[in-house]
Amino acid sequence: MPVGVTVNCLAVLTGGILGGWLGRYIPIKTTERMMGVLGLCSFSIGVLNLMKVESAPPVILAVLLGYFLGDLADLEKRIAWIFGKIFKKVPVGKSGLDMDAFVMAVVLFCASGFGIFGVLTEGLSGDSSVLLSKSFLDFFTALIFAVTMGMVIGLIAVPQYLIFLLLFVAARAVGGYLAQEEITAFVACGGILTMAAGLRVAQIKYIAIGNMVPALILVIPLSYWWRSLGF
Repeated sequence: MPVGVTVNCLAVLTGGILGGWLGRYIPIKTTERMMGVLGLCSFSIGVLNLMKVESAPPVILAVLLGYFLGDLADLEKRIAWIFGKIFKKVPVGKSGLDMDAFVMAVVLFCASGFGIFGVLTEGLSGDSSVLLSKSFLDFFTALIFAVTMGMVIGLIAVPQYLIFLLLFVAARAVGGYLAQEEITAFVACGGILTMAAGLRVAQIKYIAIGNMVPALILVIPLSYWWRSLGF
């Protein structure tokens, strides 16, 4: 069993449950101020992941092309609609279920560069320290989100575990076939998504993070193509 993946998902589940339970005791103004700090932490993690890139052009191309395709497909609204249907009957917190914030939370927990890097690291080398570090951030992020949106935030741990487990298995299966350039490009691309999430969490700039998800699919083949050109 992947220790880091399990602990990270349990952190989201526990933070969501505690936040929903303690929500009545935590003032809204405190959660709003904490969101700025959490956004700063998320942005900083994204920067650290971006710095791991060995070749920036395929990453930039993947983000631009991925966002373009995602925006044409209106992917974020479709994600919001799907999760809205899934969680429509789930009790929420004192401010109701803000689907915009909920989708942001889903992307932040399930598709952040930090998390992906951690899963790949554990899958390839067995080192779970990255995901264990991420668990602290995710615990407090889930707690703050759950104060306003309720224990439904904790349920994000379910798709998160499935996604991370698939990535872990894939890393074990194909890790030996991926060059270091492809792995770092993937992590850097996720880092850009994490930076975008940080800006959005801190309410500095609204970016449709859900529309950027196709970039995570494109970045590895684009990185391979770029490397095959001799760059």
